[in-house]
Amino acid sequence: MNKKKATALLEQAKLHLSLGQHEKAEAVIKEVAYEADLRSSVLFAVLADAQSGQDRTAEAIGTLEEGLRRFPRDADLEARMGQALLEQDRVEEALERFARAREKLGRDPSFLTQHAFALIRGGRLDQAESALTTALGRGAGAEAKLVLAVARGKRGLYSEAEEMAARIEEASKSVRLTAAARALRADCRLFMGDAKGALELWKVLRAEGQLDDGQLGHMAYAAELSGESALCDELSKERLEGTPTSEDLLLFAQIANLRGDGEEAQRRLEASEEAPGERHPGHGFEVLATKGRALRLTMRRGEARAALEEAAAMPEFQSARLGPKVHIDLGHLAAEEGDFDRAADRFKAALAMDAEDPEAKRALSLTERRVAWRAEVEASAEAKVEAAKAEAAAMRRRFQVREGELEALRRELERVKAAQREAEEKARKAEEEARKAEEEARRAAEEGRAAQEQKVKEELLAREREWEEKAAENVDRALGEAALSCPLPLRNLLMVAEKTYQTALYTELPAAAVAVLYSGALERALFVWFVERFDRWLSEGGRRGPFLSGAVRERRGKRVEYFDHFVEAFDHERAGRAPSMGEVGRVLSKRNEPYLKPFRDFLEESHKLPDGFYDELASFVQWSKERLRDPAAHGRGIEMGYDELKRFREQLLFSFGAHGKGVLRMLMG
Repeated sequence: MNKKKATALLEQAKLHLSLGQHEKAEAVIKEVAYEADLRSSVLFAVLADAQSGQDRTAEAIGTLEEGLRRFPRDADLEARMGQALLEQDRVEEALERFARAREKLGRDPSFLTQHAFALIRGGRLDQAESALTTALGRGAGAEAKLVLAVARGKRGLYSEAEEMAARIEEASKSVRLTAAARALRADCRLFMGDAKGALELWKVLRAEGQLDDGQLGHMAYAAELSGESALCDELSKERLEGTPTSEDLLLFAQIANLRGDGEEAQRRLEASEEAPGERHPGHGFEVLATKGRALRLTMRRGEARAALEEAAAMPEFQSARLGPKVHIDLGHLAAEEGDFDRAADRFKAALAMDAEDPEAKRALSLTERRVAWRAEVEASAEAKVEAAKAEAAAMRRRFQVREGELEALRRELERVKAAQREAEEKARKAEEEARKAEEEARRAAEEGRAAQEQKVKEELLAREREWEEKAAENVDRALGEAALSCPLPLRNLLMVAEKTYQTALYTELPAAAVAVLYSGALERALFVWFVERFDRWLSEGGRRGPFLSGAVRERRGKRVEYFDHFVEAFDHERAGRAPSMGEVGRVLSKRNEPYLKPFRDFLEESHKLPDGFYDELASFVQWSKERLRDPAAHGRGIEMGYDELKRFREQLLFSFGAHGKGVLRMLMG
């Protein structure tokens, strides 16, 4: 097999992967797996992707291990190894692999998104959100936003996470992303107490064949809370026939508690401790809370109290999802011991965390009735004692004073009591009316505030859609017929910059902040057209060696010093950074230097642009770097006006010099 055919087969395998045809990709890649001229890390990466796509993660890991033995510093293989280890729940090992790859791939939005998901699995939410912020700033798309929504959900910000997932579901055209966003929304609704809403979303996923096995346990729990016990049993059976995780069995234990079957709940908990699967943050608290209720249901009160009090000492006790249940179970234990005051305090604490918890409401009502009955009994006994004392005193007074005086005293006493009762009744009514008025005022204020917040939110969403549509229109106009050849990461960077520019037209956003985004797009375009493509051009026909040899300034043994860093970046024997925007601009201006002749040949062969254009482009790049990209490093102030920004944007996107096209469209030619 010649090299040209092998290269074509490699590209064919990549195409199969992009279409989800993993078996075909594997078959094609094996045809070129032992081609001598193509023994590169790409072969191992493509083969591993094909195996992972067929749920053969263990084989994919073996392929990646072989690749890393041959290419020990390949960051792309390290990243894929991290993803494969994550699929096997080997989270810490996966994080180590991602950390190794980050030095070289830390600017790639897709890598940052994958790394952030691994960090979330490892409970490192702050690091994950930092990585996602960087990824989104570099043009990451809906997948990064979805991972950010997952992070928000892990923090307990279910409302925010559900709203983010809903926007992704509405905007995404990917079946996979739409299903993942809908599943996240279902989880958030369940944790916010909307079991029926969550169940309806899962039913849609199940009908479309998009329901993941790992979601069956959550859906079963939502079905039980929604009163669909038959569906709950069906889903539980389906999950138990597979490989239930520790979290699944914990959910089944909670379902048993809901049905009052404490013994079944304890059996599920014991199985949960032995089952595989990731233990999410707060798992230990859920186990103790569930165990406490199961023990209480089986009348093992001492053990139940010990488990519940241990749970109450944990930080997760403040969670509005399971915290109220711990209060309720401790309240029931207190009531069963006759301590109704302590029980009432527990039920009130549960309602303070979740004002709509039906179990806490019922328990508090019964407890207060018992407390009132006890007070009534005590008051009745005290009244009888006092009456007996009064009667004895009256009998003594009969012998001491006349009957008329005694009767007058009695009438006066009754009058005073009646007046007191009347005053107490008026005070009670006034207090009740004041309480109702305060409640109505509070409710009206909350409704007004909610309506205002909703109006502002709708206006912001409409404005954001308008900015995004305008940005897309301008980017399409700027790229014109070259839009199909524009790399997706570059297009995403342009979209972020243009959308930020449209936003800035209506806000007080500094021009310098927008300029940084546009200059980032320019830097990415220069890297694609003058670094990546030149690198591939050097690989073809053995041009790399002569180019590197001709650019050596000084050689001392194994140490080589090139004329500039631009050349050094194409020496694969040296792990260095990619050329910066300024370095590419300087090389364009120095392209007629003898040592850059191969680069000049590449320009003439690959781009076919007027020679004078490169001088104009070099000046434009240098000005952009000094004024927009890094003004402080060139002794310029960071303040800049929108006139300069508009000039830069016009030249970059629409009209550069006398060429009638923007810089980007000229490059894509």
